[in-house]
Amino acid sequence: MKPAISIIIPHLNGRHHLDDCFQSLRRQTWRDFEVLLVDNGSTDGTQAYVAENYPEVKLIQLPQNRGFTGACNAGWQAAQGEIIILLNNDTEADPEWLAEVMAAFARHPRAGSVASKMRLFDRRDHLHTAGDFYRLDGIPGNRGVWQADVGQFDQEEMVFSACGGSSAYRRALLDEIGFLDDDFFFSCEDVDVG
Repeated sequence: MKPAISIIIPHLNGRHHLDDCFQSLRRQTWRDFEVLLVDNGSTDGTQAYVAENYPEVKLIQLPQNRGFTGACNAGWQAAQGEIIILLNNDTEADPEWLAEVMAAFARHPRAGSVASKMRLFDRRDHLHTAGDFYRLDGIPGNRGVWQADVGQFDQEEMVFSACGGSSAYRRALLDEIGFLDDDFFFSCEDVDVG
């Protein structure tokens, strides 16, 4: 049976981040998901480490660094879920994260994507993003970046797009519009999908 969610994690020489990330995924209350780690040719022993310690993770090994977009696109080709999530390897997800993402999709059946509030890894009381914005002059950005998280983005609301570090998409949307444009390699690919 196919999983409801496919979590695609692009990766390059970040083995030291994987325990926090994978352990947090093991603690998720929503259990119907697969994890695909797409390795961009790491030389830090990632492949053996994942095989030994995280057998539930599907490791996709690329022969060279294809960037964020190339890794995510390789994961997209292997993903089986109806919800496709991109997640940075240097993240630690709250145990209710996947349940909340799925609840948001259920509340908004016409929504093509869901953004998560992300805090900085090394300053957990400060925001990295609460969704992307896009200005009229073409400049994109992260809502709330570097701000102390005092609840100003705790309410559910519409945003332009989801930051690629933690973005969730309906497969039906991606089948219709396409996935990430490899010309971006790294940066603004999430705004382009938005």
